[in-house]
Amino acid sequence: MDDQDKIAGILQRLETGTCTPQELQWLQDWYHSRDGQPAYTFRDEAHKQQLKTGVLEGIHAQLEPEEVPVVRMRYRWQIAAAVVAGVIGAGGWWFMHSWEPRHKMIQIAVAAGLQQELFLPDSTHVWLNAGAKMEYPQEFGDVRTVKLDGEGFFDVKQDEHRPFEVHTQDIHVQVLGTSFDVKAYSTLDETQVTVKTGMVKVLHDQKGLDVLSANDQLTFSRSAQQYMKSKADNQQINEWANGMISLSQVSFAELALTLENQYGVHIRFNPAEMKHDEYTLRCSKQLTITQVLDLVNSIHPVQYDIKEKEITIHRKN
Repeated sequence: MDDQDKIAGILQRLETGTCTPQELQWLQDWYHSRDGQPAYTFRDEAHKQQLKTGVLEGIHAQLEPEEVPVVRMRYRWQIAAAVVAGVIGAGGWWFMHSWEPRHKMIQIAVAAGLQQELFLPDSTHVWLNAGAKMEYPQEFGDVRTVKLDGEGFFDVKQDEHRPFEVHTQDIHVQVLGTSFDVKAYSTLDETQVTVKTGMVKVLHDQKGLDVLSANDQLTFSRSAQQYMKSKADNQQINEWANGMISLSQVSFAELALTLENQYGVHIRFNPAEMKHDEYTLRCSKQLTITQVLDLVNSIHPVQYDIKEKEITIHRKN
């Protein structure tokens, strides 16, 4: 890997908060090592400043200030500004050209009742469930990073030199090449990672939680800040990608969200009525919402009322 690719990769990780102090030190050392070397040519000082401003705006657009604590954002912004000033000062037409494609973000949002299958720039195969949202760069750097809100199944292309990471609201998943499911809807308390093949490492706040192998399932609770590890049925891990609703011992809130995403409805219920109920449900997505609700009623008796896209559900005493 040449210096240009390494610098672009470090800046990409700076955006996601995964850049290490060692990488920033390397970048500083690289910049100082340029002293005495011929400068790159700009048309004039205004042209140089315009180039630097364009790159800084590209970084700033990716920092998402509404989701990042102010102190942390300011710290990252100051580092980014210093780094870019140095790189542009050392001079880089090559940097401007390599920055733009690698930092163009692609956003995917799956509508209710649908699922989407796609290939990432590294040929990783991804299935996204209904209601899922994913963001990834047009080109990957040293670390292949995607952001996920919702459920996705990843069959990761093996690349021992470039780790693959899935970032969710609560946890990060790191792999080299494997297949696994991540269920991470921001509206639910629990985030779940289930491994079909290979091994993955799960982190929270940059600290390792556990290493999972085939058939392992990790469930992280945001409210409790704790996780539980269990076993899963390998054949059921990604059944949803093959036309099934497949839920195992989930809360009513997760069941309701699954039905909302699948059928494009809004479900109203009293959380206090349902808080102790768990649901295990496997059925075809071809069933109507009424047929599925009848199955739900057979697990825990409920009364439901459907008015167009609004469904109200109460627990029967």
